[in-house]
Amino acid sequence: MTDILSFSRDIDLRYIAQRVNDGDCCALVGVSNVGKSHLLRAWQRPEVMRAYLGKAAAGLGFVYIDFNLMLEMGEQGFYELILRTVLALLRELPTEPEIYDRVNQAYGRVVEPTNPFQVPLSFNEGIITLCEDWPRRLVLLFDEFDEVFEGIDERVFLNLRALRDRYPDQLSYVVATLKRLTETRQGPEISEFCELFAHDTHFLAMLNEADSLRMIEEFAQSEELTFTAEDRAFVLAQAGGHPGLLRAVCYVLARAYERDEPDRVRAANYRPLRQWLEDDVTVRRECVKLWNNLSSELQDAIMGFLAGRELDRVSRRRLQEKGMLTEDQDGSYRLLGKAFEGLARRQRLLQEPIQPGVHVDIEAGEVYVNGRAAPVLTDLEYRLMLLLYGQIDRICDKYRIVEAVWGEDYIEEVDDARIEKLVSRLRQKIEPDPSNPHYVVTVRGRGYRLLSRPLPHTSSL
Repeated sequence: MTDILSFSRDIDLRYIAQRVNDGDCCALVGVSNVGKSHLLRAWQRPEVMRAYLGKAAAGLGFVYIDFNLMLEMGEQGFYELILRTVLALLRELPTEPEIYDRVNQAYGRVVEPTNPFQVPLSFNEGIITLCEDWPRRLVLLFDEFDEVFEGIDERVFLNLRALRDRYPDQLSYVVATLKRLTETRQGPEISEFCELFAHDTHFLAMLNEADSLRMIEEFAQSEELTFTAEDRAFVLAQAGGHPGLLRAVCYVLARAYERDEPDRVRAANYRPLRQWLEDDVTVRRECVKLWNNLSSELQDAIMGFLAGRELDRVSRRRLQEKGMLTEDQDGSYRLLGKAFEGLARRQRLLQEPIQPGVHVDIEAGEVYVNGRAAPVLTDLEYRLMLLLYGQIDRICDKYRIVEAVWGEDYIEEVDDARIEKLVSRLRQKIEPDPSNPHYVVTVRGRGYRLLSRPLPHTSSL
């Protein structure tokens, strides 16, 4: 089925089709921009309905409702949007004029009621007309449902439950949310509505590797670019299988092509591109959304995990449900993509007291000076930084530097001037005053040393 959508959601489409065929309601739970809207909108397409429902498609009416389009937050706005969207579908499908007119009249009374009680009553009249006289079963697809579910009167959801109980064979709901309904809101009347989805809640996984690579390739083709295998692997490593991040990282890579810099970026092991990703507004926004989708408990669990602590069973399961944690074949766990992991690491650093001096986060490949991220280092600069950091407060002589940075084959080729230029470039990025270095100091006649604590006004010994 991968030819139906720009990226396949075959398992998820089959799940919805099965629930709808069985006459059930279901809830789709997934983090921001994982593809919930894409998945629900797919049911507006006849080819998707035919592919997954076969002949049964002719007896179903899918109404996609985007609650971002509500005119106002409240009961009236909720009912108005649903009936307005239903009427748009009825105009597209062969519908008896009498049915359309009755629903349209109910809509008019919702928009301009003579009293507040007329709003829910008129909404019910419109839905009952469809359930009793329309030849299709009504399937309401509720997208962007979180804010609505959290914010409007609970009687609205009790009413939806009552309609469903009255017409179980003619009315189904599919809701898409960032988290389980019961995690968002609780209460006796709300729980009646939540019960509809208690045994039919489906977590949207990230895209698998094949679909992710396909999405990357489709982006490259749309931009008339040719991504190398290295490029595709880099995008996948940074974004994981998150569609929003995949697109955002692809755009940043495309800009490297626009600058005619892809070869330089690859030669530096994509280090400059990692800095561009960190500075990119879209990438940062996607990562922040994902972070904010998590409860404070799960955020703490991730920061602990990055600090080397083991995840507890509940946190591990919940993060895996959200697609934010992946188990590798060797039984180890990793977070979704390096871009999100970088944000999580920065969040962890913000929680800790600022440590003076230079710190290298080796796993993230980032350098911090007094708690602040330094500008991205080139590959040679980073190799030198790793050597000095690994020998902190000890002298590294010329031979050790050449061997670690360039390789032992270059011992006779790299002279002192070349080393000095590299040290100078490193100082430009980590020293408050490169002309009077506080961290990377010269030990005359012997080499260089990275100090764990700065020595003000000291540039040489």
